[in-house]
Amino acid sequence: MKIVLEADSTFVDVGCHKGEVFDHALKCSPKGKHFAYEPIPDLFSELEIKYKNICEVKNYAITDSCGESEFHHVISNPAYSGIKKRSYPKDEKIDKIKIKTSTLDKELINESRVDLIKIDVEGGEYGVLKGAKEVINKFHPVFIFEHGLGASDYYNTDPDDVYELFDMSDYNIYTLKGFIKQSSPLSKEKLNDLYSRNKEYYFLAMFRV
Repeated sequence: MKIVLEADSTFVDVGCHKGEVFDHALKCSPKGKHFAYEPIPDLFSELEIKYKNICEVKNYAITDSCGESEFHHVISNPAYSGIKKRSYPKDEKIDKIKIKTSTLDKELINESRVDLIKIDVEGGEYGVLKGAKEVINKFHPVFIFEHGLGASDYYNTDPDDVYELFDMSDYNIYTLKGFIKQSSPLSKEKLNDLYSRNKEYYFLAMFRV
């Protein structure tokens, strides 16, 4: 984050959970305007208290449409929660709830800047990106996102979808580790290989300068 964020940068956390990543962003950008989105009601309430008067916290799931959706709240392991029921390492206690949905285009298009967007939505990342095309074209933010087999495939999406969306917007994709090490960007074939072998889950996408 220190590589990407400046003191006054704008950070957006899609799937904020308990705010672990958000806390790091606040340290890097103490003067910035920040946004957090968390659909699980109890986690949202905790975030609202934690970040009162610091940033905007909203009780939405970010997708490619605005409205309402069924949501699988994994009570026994909230980090696995998502709009779709995905594979889990063990049996989990799940509660189906109704949640509000929105898009990053609706939420952010009128902002003055958007610098970094982190996406951790248990497989629904392609939907988030589809709903952010205007934001991508206007601000060219950096994206840090999770993308893995056993999650995104339950949304009927694959690495080709993600790669092509970014490529059409003149973005390169890296593994998060590779970006830090200043490695070359991934080809579509390499991204597919890492995905199919479950070798990497964390990626970074950046506008080609």
